[in-house]
Amino acid sequence: MTNLFFFLITAATSAPDGNLPGQLLVDTQAAVIEIDAVAGNRQLITLPSLRFELAIRAICGAAGRVESISVSAADTRQNYGVDDVNEQSIVNAPLAIPGQQLGPVRIGDFCRTPRTNSIEKLEMTIRGALTAQLSLRCLNEEEQSITYVSQPLDVVLRCNNVDEASIESPEGQESSAEPEPKL
Repeated sequence: MTNLFFFLITAATSAPDGNLPGQLLVDTQAAVIEIDAVAGNRQLITLPSLRFELAIRAICGAAGRVESISVSAADTRQNYGVDDVNEQSIVNAPLAIPGQQLGPVRIGDFCRTPRTNSIEKLEMTIRGALTAQLSLRCLNEEEQSITYVSQPLDVVLRCNNVDEASIESPEGQESSAEPEPKL
């Protein structure tokens, strides 16, 4: 899967003449939201503000230098200039998206009552709930280039207000804590 990820980024950043003006390598950490048990037949919930952690590595080819990186999702946009970016390091880019920029999310039967009988029913991942658009502007003495990458952003919903005494924990169950972004 990792090789496919890097192949897709390389393919997305290749210029028509075969030169590689820049590369953006992106890793994200899902936003984790705790929700209360849903009453009645409610199928949709409104999400609160979300916070994503992005780790970005920008590389400019052809003796170029990173001029800027731009990250946007929903109506939120962040820019990182020359002083924020160093080609030898990773830019940690937290992205906070206000709840009013998000539409409702369909949850089906997830977290329907305050009691459940399995750990699997306590957590639900919405893959690609949002998409971040990233751009890298590279500059050398002769020209500039811009590289674009789209990155899906996942949201993990955790059911709150659960009677923990009613949960049957399978043996060897590991924590579902989210991993740190890495490149």
